[in-house]
Amino acid sequence: MAARPRGSGPRRPPKPQPNPWLVGLALALVLATIGVVAFGLMHGGDGTTAAGTTTTLPDGQTTSSLPDGATTTTLGDGAGSTITLPDGSPTTGTIPSIGDPIPLSDLKLSSDDIGPLDFGADGDEVLGRLVATFGQPTDDTGFIVGSGVFGECPGWSIRVVNWGPLVIVVRGEPGDNAFVSYRLDVRYGGVNSDTTDIATLSGLRVLDTVAELNDIYSNYSIEFAVDQNVGLTFQLKLTPNDSVLLWGPVDSQADDALVTGIYSPDACDQTAATTTTAPGA
Repeated sequence: MAARPRGSGPRRPPKPQPNPWLVGLALALVLATIGVVAFGLMHGGDGTTAAGTTTTLPDGQTTSSLPDGATTTTLGDGAGSTITLPDGSPTTGTIPSIGDPIPLSDLKLSSDDIGPLDFGADGDEVLGRLVATFGQPTDDTGFIVGSGVFGECPGWSIRVVNWGPLVIVVRGEPGDNAFVSYRLDVRYGGVNSDTTDIATLSGLRVLDTVAELNDIYSNYSIEFAVDQNVGLTFQLKLTPNDSVLLWGPVDSQADDALVTGIYSPDACDQTAATTTTAPGA
């Protein structure tokens, strides 16, 4: 039999083509599986939003979860935010303004107030007056359990609010708290803030020199001591045996060293004291 010419035999039947409907169905199943896995990773099976995610609602409001379990809700108009702590307690990022701005010349630092803002006054009102004067704070801890770092007794419920270098401490709980102490310290940042210019009753300001401190308070007793949390500090007293009226960090005891902070007496010490010294300084 003669050989069949190459290429003249019957051709192989063409390979069957996949049904496009089946391909689409398989792709949908794969995407659905990926979505379920992603959802589980984000929510951990407990219905909470994963840390570091942001959800935008139709009205423009966004809700973000933070790594520590807290969530931040920002209003669509950008007016402010509400931070919800892991235990479910909220702190408001925008403090309502109260009253008219206080002239800077009236905000004098003393041992028991900042001008018209007295220790023991309603904390929410004090914060509101400062918002009216300086705008929204640069930092706000919300209510936390104090460790004593800001002069409070360890275990107190406090709220620490900053306007640049000015720190205001209130004690209590939301809706029921009182202004208990302040600290003005350029090491907290914001040296260009208007709060840096707040002076004591006698005229001392942060970034004045130790020589100016000694001159302004020449009729007082000035001692220098190291505080474990603050470092080298000046301590202003009426006499060496009296309680501290004002104190704060200094670079050194040299005449040209700078006073970097002015603090009110520690609130815990004031609470524990059985007698009070005359206000002033």
